[in-house]
Formats: sequence, C-alpha cells, structure tokens
Amino acid sequence: MDDNRPDTSVDRKEFLRRTGALGVAGAAALGFPLLETRAAGAMPLLPARDVIAAGGGATVKIGHIDGFSGVYAAASQSQHHGMEVAVAEAMKKNSRIKYELLKGDDASKPANGTTEAKRLISQEKVDLLTGCLSSAVGLAVSSTAQENNTFFLAIGTHDTNITGPKAHRVTFRQTCSNAMLANAIGPELLKHGKKWYFLVADYAFGTDGAARLRKILLAHGGQVVGEDLHKLGETDYSSYLTKARNTDADVLIFSNYGPDCQNATKAAVQLGLNKKMQFGGILCGNDVAVGMPVDDLVGSIWGYVWGPEAGGDAASVYKMLKPGVPAVDWRQYLGYMAGRNIINRLNAAGTTDTEKLIEAFENYHYDAAKKSGAYFRKCDHQAVQQTYAGVIVPKSKRKVEGEYFTIGATVGGEYAAEACSNPDSTAAEKIITSEKVGPREGYTVVSTK
Repeated sequence: MDDNRPDTSVDRKEFLRRTGALGVAGAAALGFPLLETRAAGAMPLLPARDVIAAGGGATVKIGHIDGFSGVYAAASQSQHHGMEVAVAEAMKKNSRIKYELLKGDDASKPANGTTEAKRLISQEKVDLLTGCLSSAVGLAVSSTAQENNTFFLAIGTHDTNITGPKAHRVTFRQTCSNAMLANAIGPELLKHGKKWYFLVADYAFGTDGAARLRKILLAHGGQVVGEDLHKLGETDYSSYLTKARNTDADVLIFSNYGPDCQNATKAAVQLGLNKKMQFGGILCGNDVAVGMPVDDLVGSIWGYVWGPEAGGDAASVYKMLKPGVPAVDWRQYLGYMAGRNIINRLNAAGTTDTEKLIEAFENYHYDAAKKSGAYFRKCDHQAVQQTYAGVIVPKSKRKVEGEYFTIGATVGGEYAAEACSNPDSTAAEKIITSEKVGPREGYTVVSTK
C-alpha cells in the first residue's frame, strides 16, 4: 500500500451530502462503511467516485467568489442576487437536488481571490466555482481553479485575456469581453470624431479596455491625443482632466468602472468637459450610473451588456429579478444567467466531474434573454452573444425608475467576438486543448442524474 496517498476519508457532513436520501443500506452499497472494522492507523478506504442522488437528498455546492467588500461591493452583491434567483427557480422546479451557494469575499484583491478559491475548494469542498467582477481577481481565480482541477464560470470579468492568452481549460466566461464591447461602441464613438483622450484604471480591466478601443481608433485613422493611468480607487481626477481639457480631443474615454467611473465623470462635468467633447466608456450599467451625474451625461455612449429592451425573454427576466432590489441592473442578469447555465449543464452532464462539465458547456446554446440566442464557444470558452452600445437618456425618456440607458446600437455575437481565428481566441484554444484536468484531491463527485 502507498502510504503517500491523499487522505480521502469522508466526515459525517460530507457523507450525508453525497448519499442524500439513500439511507444506511444504500450508503454501504456505495462503499461508505458504517462501522470502522479495520486496524487502527490503517489507510481509509477510497470512497466511490460517483454517488447517486435519490429522492431529494444530494447537495451541489457552488462557490461564489466576488468583491462583497471594497470598491465593487454593490455590483458583486447584484451578481449574487441573480445567482440566488436562479437557484431558487431551479429548486422550485426540481427539489431532488439542493443547490447551496457559499460566498467567498475577494475584496477586489487578487491575493484574496486566490485564498478564497483555495478555501472553498479544499475546506468547503465546493463542486465548482463561479463569480468575480474584478478582472485581476478573475485571472487569479482562473489559475487557481486550473491548478486544483475545479470548474470555474467567470460571471462579470471583462478583460479579454481570460478567454484569450491567459485562458484555462476549466474556465468559461458568462459576460462579454472588452474586445466584444469595443466592437459595439467603437464605431459609435468614431461618429463623434477621431481624436480621443483616454482615462484608464491601471489594472487588467482598464488597460485591456483602453487597448481594445485604441486598436479600433487607430485602424480608422484616428489619433490618441492623450492617455492617463490612475490607480484603482482614485478620488482626485482634477489633474488628469485638466490635461484633457487643454487638448483638442473630440472624445473622452473612461476605461474604468464603479466608484472610479462615478468620481471621474463628476470631475469631468465640474470642469465642463461634457460641453466640449463626447463622453464614452468601455463599460457602464445602472449600478454605476446611479452615482454619476446622469443629467449631464445624456447622450454619452457606453459598453452595455443587457437591458429590458434586449429582446427575447428580457422583459420577464427583468420582472423576475425585480423583487427585493431597488432597481434591476445587468449585473443581476449576469448572475442569473450564470446560475441557470450552471444548473442546466450540471443536469446535462449528470455529474459534478470537472471534465464532463467542461464538455457539457462547450458549444452549449442557450436563451440569453436577448433577441438572438447565445452559446459558449469551444475554441475559447467565451459566451458569444449580442453586445450593445448603451446611451444615457434624459429622465423624460427613462422607461422605469433607475433605468438610465437605452440600447443605441446592437452588434451580433459573432461580429462582436470575431472568428476563432482571431489572435486572442487562437491563443486560448492552444491552451484549452493542451491543458489536462485530473481528479481533485480529497473530493468525490456528486451525481445529478
């Protein structure tokens, strides 16, 4: 016997989770002894790899890592709310499997995300991971998930690299990438001039978003008249924006998010830049706009993921998300879609086995509550979907309170994501097809059949 084998013993809590309502006889049949009859100090018996859930017993644990404290706390909670709605909906339809959400707070710091991912995997024995709003955290969690052979669905991370040169086999992305958002808003911003000034948050999301927009600008003969990097959580933007005011820029680009975007737009309006140049940004939503000077930003153009006018089943999804929240935003939508897709694919795979779940997600087509359907592309694990340029509208044109945007332009998923032959997806495919997924140490998969 190899005394270096990992300890795969099962405590009472994990025993009950795996066996569900099988009872004593069923548990024994599956290889879980009720009484220890072996010699003291002997290695524990290896548990059965799959456990059948019967009659309403087994629990699937979903680890949700997000910035529940810190700069992105509100948006992270929105994503969790969407997940909760999806889980409640699933258990109402089928009570045979219980889905349990376990939260991990990354505080928008990559090191925290790594620590929480390891805790949820090794201590809580979650069956899979999801979440993340910060792209820097998402990249860190993706690497940790791959190292630990654990499936990870990134909900709200937009840095293109996650489904590009820094992809992993275990990782999929629910939301649009920065490259997709740039393909939606870039052409709209070019209508307002070809001299752009960039204000950029100095971390993965901000720098990638600026790079994607810059590429489109230069491809159309445009000019970057200035660019400033600012730290995450910056509060004083006056020096940056005074520089922008002293240029002949046609467009001011905000490649930041959350409080950074709120504070930067307030400072820009105070300096009168909204009367001098067109405003635009790589990404915005109701959760951020509520803290922006929206009445002074009417007509500004932003990368936008979803809204009640997206088409398809959008109106009913909006209605489903509404109870218990002051306003619906697309972060809630993303959480809901992620939860619904995870549960659907778990049922399709019939197991929480990571490799089988990956196969179930690849090329899975789903109803995205948009005019056109969406799917998780096999080559890069990106959710290919319609992507929008959102425009902030005046109060008189807002359809409901707290809904600040209208969809100004729509691009199809294939156009937004580009072909699998694009450099980002080619790099992702090379990684995804070369990486291997092995068994998880100290973990036994759960059957969802």
